[in-house]
Amino acid sequence: MELENRVAALEKKIRDLEQQMEQLLTRDAGAHNLDRSQASQTTAPLPVPEPTATEQHLPQAPHIAVKQPTPPRDWEHLIARVWLPRIFIVVFLLGVLWGFTAAVSAGIITEPLRCLLGGVAAAFMYWQGERQIRRKRPALGQVLLGGAMGVLILSLFAAHMLFSLLPSTLAFILYIATVALSVYLAIRHRSQALMIITLLAGYLVPFLVDSSHPNIWVFAGYEGLFSMSMMILSLRYSFRGAYYTAFGVLHLPLLISMLFENVTNDRPAILTIVVLQHLLLFAIAVIRSTDSRIGQRILLFLSFGLLTAWAYALYGHANDQWLYEGMLILATLLYSGTSVWLYRQKRDFSVQVSIATLSLFLWLIYVLQGDEAGSAILVEGALALCLGAIFKSKLQQISGAFTYFIGSLFVFAHPLHEVLSKESFAWLILVASLAGLYVFFRSMLQDGVNGLKSHLLFMWLELILLLIYLSQLTNALTRALDYDYQHLILSAVWAVYAILLIALGFMSQKPKAKLVGIIFLFITLLKIIFIDLPDVSTAIRAVLFIGLGAVGVGISRLFYKRKE
Repeated sequence: MELENRVAALEKKIRDLEQQMEQLLTRDAGAHNLDRSQASQTTAPLPVPEPTATEQHLPQAPHIAVKQPTPPRDWEHLIARVWLPRIFIVVFLLGVLWGFTAAVSAGIITEPLRCLLGGVAAAFMYWQGERQIRRKRPALGQVLLGGAMGVLILSLFAAHMLFSLLPSTLAFILYIATVALSVYLAIRHRSQALMIITLLAGYLVPFLVDSSHPNIWVFAGYEGLFSMSMMILSLRYSFRGAYYTAFGVLHLPLLISMLFENVTNDRPAILTIVVLQHLLLFAIAVIRSTDSRIGQRILLFLSFGLLTAWAYALYGHANDQWLYEGMLILATLLYSGTSVWLYRQKRDFSVQVSIATLSLFLWLIYVLQGDEAGSAILVEGALALCLGAIFKSKLQQISGAFTYFIGSLFVFAHPLHEVLSKESFAWLILVASLAGLYVFFRSMLQDGVNGLKSHLLFMWLELILLLIYLSQLTNALTRALDYDYQHLILSAVWAVYAILLIALGFMSQKPKAKLVGIIFLFITLLKIIFIDLPDVSTAIRAVLFIGLGAVGVGISRLFYKRKE
């Protein structure tokens, strides 16, 4: 029936269109003899027939978006134009090296001629590299340019270190000129691969110069200046890989220098360069805090970790260890102030406040001892966690959680033996801080600020650690009593603890709190069965089971009474 209605509607529409066509032809024939000025006037638009009721209810064909097929990967381009020249340039260089070695062994090529041939080969590869780039073959051209720089540096190394044809000063100048040329080519052709090759070659320059009296300040100064310059250039041209390489590789030559040279004389120069690099990253992170494309925030945190490691290794165990402590205090103040300033500027400050937390954490560990450090670190970790939750900073929450965990380990490592002691105070801080964190995160969840139910984790930790704390206090108070009475009193404390939790559940009208109390009552029963029974006397066993049984039955009756 529906199909017949559709056909009828289409036939009616065709008839209407035929009538309109006849009217249009008649109108054109009647207006053929009109004046041109009248013929140029705009004619009224043709009347559009109203859609019939059947047409209005015709179902519309759904619009289906056609997904464009993914173009197939051009394996020919990837293999033949990208990887083929990279692989076979290495093969070519190995062949040249072996041929060169054979010619030298035969006495055909003298030492000066060897160096000259290396320079000629570098010039030829440079010419070919530029030519291939101009002919729209950038991958091949960049490989040839990188190979040219490598051959030139090896030729200079042979002329200076192996054959003593170049003095140290001239060799160093030529090295620097080669590195500068390589940097220019990398920037000109926007080649990050060539920039990374240049970085690795540039860091090796001091090791390629033969000096009878090496100066640590010259060595460290060159490495630091080169690293910071290349970081700025890599940041300017968005070379992410080169940026990380320029930052990280600096620490390798400094470490080699510290291991093989006089560490006492090297300490100021090495630490100065590491501090300057970190200050550069600090300035970049503050200036470009809204731009995280190149990852300067993560690098700032990593740089501070390396800085503290260097400072501790160089000055942490020396007589002038005040320098390490002073650096940590200064870093805490600097990054705390920067965090406040960035917060007032309504800019991201998560990394800065995390570094301030880490710096204070390291200072507390270094200055304080044992339980004192544990108590202070617990307070710092709790505050850091709260700040991270308030400002929704994941990094700060991770830093705070890590700090709080380390503080807890300090407290666990020193059990409570006396009621009035540093250990007792540390355990009290642990229990109180967990209670505070539970209240804080529960209030944030109620306000809709934090969607995670972190307060449940803190609640369970609080209940368990409070029981451990009460157990240690009980053991400390009953140390002078008989062994049987110690177990009896401790089990009584556990039972009272469970009763109090159940009573708290009744007063607050929270079924979960009552359930937690019942769980701890069963835990008390398990303790009596597996811990107390094998060692206590029969009389104490009777007292324990009578008392705990009466408590269980009474609580059960209380539940029935409340239910009625």
